[in-house]
Amino acid sequence: MKDLPVKLWFFIAAISLLRIIVASSLALGNDEVYYWTYALHIEWNYFDHPPFVAWLIRTTTANLYLHNELAVRFGAIISSAICTIIVFKTGKLLLSERVGWYAVLLYTSSFYCSIIAGTFILPDSPQMVFWLWSIYLLIKITRFIKLSLPTLNLWYWFGLATGLCMMCKIHGIFLWFAVLLFALINNRKMLFQKGLYISMLISLVVISPVIIWNIQHHFITYTYHSDRVSLFHAGINPLAFAREISGEIFYNNPMVFFLVWTAVFGLFRKKYHQHKSDIRVLLCCGLPLIFTLIFLSIFRDTLPHWSGPAYTCLIFLSALQLESYTPPKAKLMITASLLFFFAIVVTALPMIHFYKGSFSSDQDALHFGKGDPSLDLYGWRETGKIIDTVYNMEKDKTIHTMVITKWFPAAHLDFYTNMQTGLNTYGIGEIFDLHQYYWSNRLKHKLTFGDNAYYIIPSNLYDENDLNFVKRQFKGCNKPLILPVLRNGAICKNILIFKLKGYKKRK
Repeated sequence: MKDLPVKLWFFIAAISLLRIIVASSLALGNDEVYYWTYALHIEWNYFDHPPFVAWLIRTTTANLYLHNELAVRFGAIISSAICTIIVFKTGKLLLSERVGWYAVLLYTSSFYCSIIAGTFILPDSPQMVFWLWSIYLLIKITRFIKLSLPTLNLWYWFGLATGLCMMCKIHGIFLWFAVLLFALINNRKMLFQKGLYISMLISLVVISPVIIWNIQHHFITYTYHSDRVSLFHAGINPLAFAREISGEIFYNNPMVFFLVWTAVFGLFRKKYHQHKSDIRVLLCCGLPLIFTLIFLSIFRDTLPHWSGPAYTCLIFLSALQLESYTPPKAKLMITASLLFFFAIVVTALPMIHFYKGSFSSDQDALHFGKGDPSLDLYGWRETGKIIDTVYNMEKDKTIHTMVITKWFPAAHLDFYTNMQTGLNTYGIGEIFDLHQYYWSNRLKHKLTFGDNAYYIIPSNLYDENDLNFVKRQFKGCNKPLILPVLRNGAICKNILIFKLKGYKKRK
């Protein structure tokens, strides 16, 4: 740490402050608040992902004592600060301190790196620390092999880093794919390194709890994810492909995206003899994941942020290319990238908080706000207050349960409502709709024959099919109590509260 310039620490402090402001001012998103529910019951694996994000949230909330958005997200902000240090050190290792700075500035201007994984709490947040650490170690390992220097200790650390990366998100397996790919195309001597196999064993030991959990639960995590990317019975899906490409462009910042691919295609025209091995490491770590997701998107829906870690590898190639430009030209490109980033952040925050009403054109009371993406991050605090008030005024104090059919908005209701009211969310429906709630049912007060319950849903997420399914589980259902949530003095969505009578299912 002593070799890090003081200005880097000031830069990290300034960017962290910006992230703290964003993290404190926005309600938790669907995914974030769902991962908070992981932390309620620590396990070795969860329906969707390995457990590291749950450990991180449990730590930053002081064992759940702190109940606010900043505490839940603080692990992402810390992770992003650590990532910035690793990015600088990797750029410096590649060539120079200036390349390190270029890489840091491009990394910071990426929406994926700074906001999606760097401010919002997702499995990607801690994953990026171990992903970037693994890249740094792999570059050192390949250099040490070339110089015939001992690599065993580096392999030990690489095994730990990749194992922890996979404990965050299974995408970390692409790091091992990169190692094998690099060894085959660049340096087959690596395959005879004793440290390689010890490192694999260390990774396997680290992720063994996840493997054991999945064996015990019939590999449900991989059944779910394989279903998401399965090509069987899937036709060409041009809309999914367009979403993937446009998402990659925006999430990584259009300027960063342009610089990344300019650098990649530029490799075919220029010869980087001095950095050829390092460049191949970065390409092996980045391109397979990107091309895999682009290929899958031709047939299936994908999420553009899945490719985020891969683009961080290619950011280093951009930094190397910028080093070959004149300083004014490099500065202009980086400035344009940062300005676009800050312009979007500064514009988005006020719009989410102060836009009058809803972006949606749907004015029907039961569907008000449908399709408005800003409502993922707005109105949940107000929702909690509304439901708390209604529950305290409710004369029937025998109701202790809120039935849910999907993991969202169940997690929002848990965080913003049930921590105040004491209501339980009880999942009814299919496992692929409930996700982790399918298992959390066993830890909650179970509905018994004849029980009454609530079904609560915001109008922008209302689905008549879900309501009809719920109704079939009960003898009766009152008409909804429709309560508005306001934004800048106008309705942005309604909260629909249905009272259900007489649960039908017997033990």
